[in-house]
Amino acid sequence: MVLKSVENRLERIFEKTFSRTFKSTLQPIEIGTRIVREVDLTRRLSSHGPISPNQIRVWLGPVDAARFDGFQKALVSELEETVRQHAVSEGFSFVGPVKVEVFIDDDIKPGNLEVKTEFLGGESQPRLILSDGRSFNVGERPLVIGRSPDVEVVINDSNVSRQHAEVWRTSEGVAVRDLQSTNGTYVNGHRITAVSLSPRDDVTISTIHFRIELA
Repeated sequence: MVLKSVENRLERIFEKTFSRTFKSTLQPIEIGTRIVREVDLTRRLSSHGPISPNQIRVWLGPVDAARFDGFQKALVSELEETVRQHAVSEGFSFVGPVKVEVFIDDDIKPGNLEVKTEFLGGESQPRLILSDGRSFNVGERPLVIGRSPDVEVVINDSNVSRQHAEVWRTSEGVAVRDLQSTNGTYVNGHRITAVSLSPRDDVTISTIHFRIELA
């Protein structure tokens, strides 16, 4: 199930017109699958539960790397999201922000790759991850979400109120509050007034989903 979700996300990066480019070489799904496997193999146990590596380095051969020219930024972004989603689904946490880097190794043959993972601590500032690919750091000031161009997280949707909801840091993590919006804010399918969030929670405002990433 997890790998099928990975495949669906990675396939969305590439238009059908580019499918021939990758037909006989390394596929994006192969990179994602290999990363997920390495994350599972190198996870650690702590007093707070399993911890996932958050720094992933991928080495490709020059032939495959050249074929990803023009797509690498989108590919890296999706691979990072793959790691986050897999960690959430498996109940893993992180010691720092998730980062995927891609390098070229002249000794690697076409179709092959190498993946190495690492645990690298970093700033524990939580992030708001939107389903449209955007992300925002949750700092000392609340993040207001809405249709107004003056808010921090703008959603251009007529079903979203001008100031719809806000996300803020608490002493225990992150919480979301509905700002008396017309169509409501939902957490895991339930309309809420205000509630604390965990990385597993799915928050919905109109057609946009978002979640919290806690390092």
